[in-house]
Amino acid sequence: MKIEISNEELNSLTAAIRKRHGIDFTCYEPKSLTRRVVRALSVFNLNSVHELWIKILRDRDFISLFINELSVGLTAMFRDPRFWIKLREILPEMISENGRLNVWHAGCSSGEEVYTFNIILRELALQEKVRSYATDMNTAAVEQAEKGIYHILKLDEYEHNYGNFRNNGSLSQYYERKGKYGHMDTKLIENVIFEISNLITNTNDGKYDIIFCRNVMIYFDAGAKQLVLDKFYNNLRPGGLLVIGFFDSLVPVINKSKFEFYDLNNKIFRKIP
Repeated sequence: MKIEISNEELNSLTAAIRKRHGIDFTCYEPKSLTRRVVRALSVFNLNSVHELWIKILRDRDFISLFINELSVGLTAMFRDPRFWIKLREILPEMISENGRLNVWHAGCSSGEEVYTFNIILRELALQEKVRSYATDMNTAAVEQAEKGIYHILKLDEYEHNYGNFRNNGSLSQYYERKGKYGHMDTKLIENVIFEISNLITNTNDGKYDIIFCRNVMIYFDAGAKQLVLDKFYNNLRPGGLLVIGFFDSLVPVINKSKFEFYDLNNKIFRKIP
């Protein structure tokens, strides 16, 4: 049975969740959010938004499961190898200029890009020069990121990406295979702090040299994108880099007085000092 959700139902649901739980989905792009709610209804065997809302009201623990399903991220290790190759080129110079780097992975999902970044740092012998802060609103994803356990089929796919990033070597040197799963070397994330945080509603007082937010804002409407971009501007040090995803349609809303194109092909912007 195909479930239809009206705009009124969607608006009522997001407003109620925001009021009751302080979690804001009102700024998400409506069509994307509708698709995610329909998928969640199927996952939880619910037939309507009304049934969903009753379950949220009656089951105190259900909201976390629902939010996790709604915020499932699509990520991979060494996704878009040409971007990581570019980052490998510029990191030594940045660290040479600044001494140390503070990095924020905003919307880190299940941690694949955090591990990718730290593998590159290890290969450059620069891991001790960088401190990272990784956040996501999906509690299950953050827990997985901290554990660093991924299905071997995914790791086989990531091995292919790694091969496009680096011609020799193998991703397998960074994890131990145990049955159907690979356990990442947790020393890779010794200098990473993971935290559950909502990018729209929560504040962050840190100052960073690089902020990663790749393919997260694709789900936001124009107002939410601008809100988050303003936050990033305030969180970046002068000359700091903002990295967005290839599918984030942000170029039209980037404030040219605040950010300049550092590498447009790889969607890297620099805060204007």
